[in-house]
Amino acid sequence: MTERIFITGDKHGSFYPLFGLADHVDLEPSDVLLIAGDAGYVWDENYHGNIETLQQLFPGTIAFIDGNHENHQMLSEFELTRWNGGQVHQISDRIFHMMRGELYSIYGKNFFAFGGARSVDKHRREESVSWWKEEEPSVEEMEYAAAQLEKHLADIDYVITHETPLFARDFIKRTKEIDEDYTLPAFLDDWYEQIKEQKKFCRWYFGHMHVDQTITPQLRALHNEILLIGEEDQSIRWI
Repeated sequence: MTERIFITGDKHGSFYPLFGLADHVDLEPSDVLLIAGDAGYVWDENYHGNIETLQQLFPGTIAFIDGNHENHQMLSEFELTRWNGGQVHQISDRIFHMMRGELYSIYGKNFFAFGGARSVDKHRREESVSWWKEEEPSVEEMEYAAAQLEKHLADIDYVITHETPLFARDFIKRTKEIDEDYTLPAFLDDWYEQIKEQKKFCRWYFGHMHVDQTITPQLRALHNEILLIGEEDQSIRWI
C-alpha cells in the first residue's frame, strides 16, 4: 500500500486535471487527494454525477476545504462524521468536506484546515443560487480555529487554507480587492507568524488567487499544479 498524499488548488468542478493525473500516474485506492478550496463538485442538485465521475477518476480518497465559490448550504446538509481525527461532512464513501479549524492526521502528517474567503464578484451573483454568505468564516469559526492552532501548534506539519495571508498578496500579480471590513487575510498573517518557526511545520498551501506560485519556502499558492506531499519541489505532470 502506498501512503501518497496529493494536493492541488481550485478546480471549480473541472475534471480535466484528474483525467490527466489518471493518465500520468498509477493511482491506487490508498492515495489521498486534498483540494485547497473551490472544488466546486457539489454545486446543485445534479452533484451526484460529479461525485460518481470523481470516484471513477480517482480510486482513493478526496478531501477538500471549502472556498468562496461553493454551495455552502448544500455542503452543510451532509452527514457530520469524523475522518482522520477531524470533523468532516461526508459527501460519499470516499469524498469528504474538511471543516474549518479541524486537524487531520493523514499517514503520519498533521494537516490544519481552514476554508472560506470573501468573493469579490458577489455583486454579480444571486444569493442562495450562486453565492452564499457562509463563504466567509464567522467570528466563532475564526476563534475556534485560533484556539485549535494554539493547542496543536507544535504538532502541525501542513496548513491548508483557501484565503491567503495578507502579506502574500504583495507578491502576487493577480490582485483581489480587500474590503476594509474583511479581516480574514490579516488573521492568517498572524497565524503564519505563529507557525512558521515551529520545528515540525513544513508548508502552508492556499488557493483562491488562481496562481501557482511560491511566496516563501514555506508558503505556496496552488491552482493548476498537483503536488505530492513530501516531494513538493516538483509538480506532477497531468497534461
